[in-house]
Amino acid sequence: MRQVMFATVLITGFVMVTALANAADIEDGLWMYLPLNEGAGNAVKDHGPNSFDTELSKTAPKWVDAKHDDIGKAMEFDGKSTYVKIDMATQKKDIDSHFDPKKGITICAWVKPIKTGTDAHGQTRQPIVMKGNANQWEFALYVYDNFGAGMSVWTCPGSGVSEPSTAGTAPQGQWVHQCGTFKLKEGVRVYVDGKKDPVAQAGDNGNGPCEEGNRPVFIAHREDGQWLNAVIAEVYMWDRVIDINEMNLAMKTIGGLSVQPGGKLATTWGNMKRR
Repeated sequence: MRQVMFATVLITGFVMVTALANAADIEDGLWMYLPLNEGAGNAVKDHGPNSFDTELSKTAPKWVDAKHDDIGKAMEFDGKSTYVKIDMATQKKDIDSHFDPKKGITICAWVKPIKTGTDAHGQTRQPIVMKGNANQWEFALYVYDNFGAGMSVWTCPGSGVSEPSTAGTAPQGQWVHQCGTFKLKEGVRVYVDGKKDPVAQAGDNGNGPCEEGNRPVFIAHREDGQWLNAVIAEVYMWDRVIDINEMNLAMKTIGGLSVQPGGKLATTWGNMKRR
């Protein structure tokens, strides 16, 4: 009996140490993190190391209960006028407002699409997370009208560097954890629910993405008129390509990671889902 208990303690301790080590890995390159779990009020907090200020649309998104084991509170966007805006270029003069394409980029979020095609823009996709406009096009994590998970990366004028998607991979009315990555010579890869194989991918066509952009980041909105009707939570952005283990840790952490004094991230075993 003691041997069984001792073995259980060892295994549990090993899992805890491994999870905490992975949490330390997640800190590397984290650029922005919006849990969207405040549940009330007229602001959301960036828990990333840059602590960017945020702004809500005049008609604010709704606070809702996610009703999902891996998520607490979330925000519902109406697909017509609601968004979260993060204008980092005007806040931190010592921080680049764009990403190094050699290091890459990762965007992850929980999303539950409600309805597509709610805006009058005429395109077949709406952004979960978007950055770019007017010769400063950069990137977007998308839900397509066919409920496909996708991601786009552009040159500054707006030509597509890499824009893959696959129909039905972000089903209507269902929560999915969607991540998109981009790196030069690798192109875009889109992952769903922490599975190791991407649901969509495409090369970079020999072009690099825009490196001069200083437009704000928007949640559920694109500056030229696209809007997403969905519930969104736990939005992460890194200035590197993270691996599948890190995606899974982000996906299975309730309430996410928080920045402690000194800029270090911390997470507790109590917040991690026991799988």
